[in-house]
Amino acid sequence: MAHLDVSQASTAGWGMARALRPTVWQAAVVVLVLAAIASFFPLRFAATVTLDFDVATQPRPSAVRGVAQVIASREMAYDAVQRLGPADAAQIAGGSLAARLGVRPRASAEGRSDVMRAAWRLMDDLVITPVNGGRGLSLSLSAPTPALAERAADAYVAAFLALDAAAREGAEEAQALPTLKRGMPPEASLVPDPPRPLAIALLLAAALLLFIARRQMSSEPVAEGRVDRAELPVELAATHRIAWLGGANAGLAPDEAVERLAAQVAAAGGCGGHLILLTSEELPDLSARCAISLARRLSDEARVALVALDGEAESLAALVSDPWAPGMSELLFGVAGFGETIHRDARSRAHVIPPGRDARGGPAVIGAERLALVLEALRRTYDHVVVAAPDLASARSGHRLAALDPLVVFLNPDAAPATSVVESFDALAAKRFARVVMLSMATGPKEALADADDKQVPSLDAEAADAATIPVPPPAALPPRLAGAA
Repeated sequence: MAHLDVSQASTAGWGMARALRPTVWQAAVVVLVLAAIASFFPLRFAATVTLDFDVATQPRPSAVRGVAQVIASREMAYDAVQRLGPADAAQIAGGSLAARLGVRPRASAEGRSDVMRAAWRLMDDLVITPVNGGRGLSLSLSAPTPALAERAADAYVAAFLALDAAAREGAEEAQALPTLKRGMPPEASLVPDPPRPLAIALLLAAALLLFIARRQMSSEPVAEGRVDRAELPVELAATHRIAWLGGANAGLAPDEAVERLAAQVAAAGGCGGHLILLTSEELPDLSARCAISLARRLSDEARVALVALDGEAESLAALVSDPWAPGMSELLFGVAGFGETIHRDARSRAHVIPPGRDARGGPAVIGAERLALVLEALRRTYDHVVVAAPDLASARSGHRLAALDPLVVFLNPDAAPATSVVESFDALAAKRFARVVMLSMATGPKEALADADDKQVPSLDAEAADAATIPVPPPAALPPRLAGAA
């Protein structure tokens, strides 16, 4: 029996549903448009006619209301339909779409004659409005055709004038009601009447439901349950920048690489708070030596702190003469303060924080909780903070340092394949490092990892300092921020 992958089946079903979405959406829009057009049918055309009071002054409001009630009565509508004839009555009784569906504002007239049903339709469509300051009445009627609407309006006026004349002839006393006369002749509109308010409300409700359904269909499915953010794609910041540094035909020598890095730091702009992390996966010792050289190079013109974070590098352990001097290990675990861990470099004006007595090596040191706080305090005090770090690409907690917006320099051998270099950059980008320099280093017989001076162990003794080629500057007081932290 073939195995069925439920996840693949659901994904395929979702893809098919998304493929059918445009067709369903277009069909729904077409149905809504057809419903809006159908609400106008059968077409109705309105005709308007006027009745004027034959008086010089405005009649009493009670007299105007009485005339309007007589015109809107059922008997008047029945009389007007009889004046139209059987053919017109049958055409008026045909009704609108709402009437065919059984939606009527008045009682149903099903089962009655065409004359009676036409009278109910005229009563439904009749609108009486006072005009000329109450000196006249405007009658508006709707019918299937403009000509029929004019005939129906004229029949209403004729029926009322005939009723008024008959009432005056049979009366023994003088009539208190003013005499009415025919005003403007019937005039029909060639534009069909709009749909009833109920039909408009239903169309708007359907359009709103269609809009909500469209929004729901266009939204992506929301993942349920716990989501491992490490498996989600990483969105890089808009200011993400990367630089590729290397020689014309091969990688750079250490001295040339340090000069290029110093120029890269200067091109970054500003002079305060630069945090530079040098790291490598295949060249950890060379990365540590480049960090030392870069710190000494930058210390000629700025205040520089060199942080030895990788305890496995031999060149970092030899920064101070005392192998038991406290350093980053004690500072991270709160055993020592800044004043005890900061030392002077014997060959430059840079301040050095060695790895420490119980230094840890490898990417695990990146996971220290106080590391970001220590680097932030140093960055606020010095112009440049150069960190000789272990491999950041494989460190699980590397994203903690990304929040400090450092300049990450990743050293890779020039003989490494391009795919491995790209994978290293992808690993750094996944930890949200926004500024990355991929530095290609020369490897092989022509590599000079250290000069003769680097092999000498620096000393803090006064006599050794005086004998050194580069004089040691006199001790200076620690910056106020670091002195308080100690």
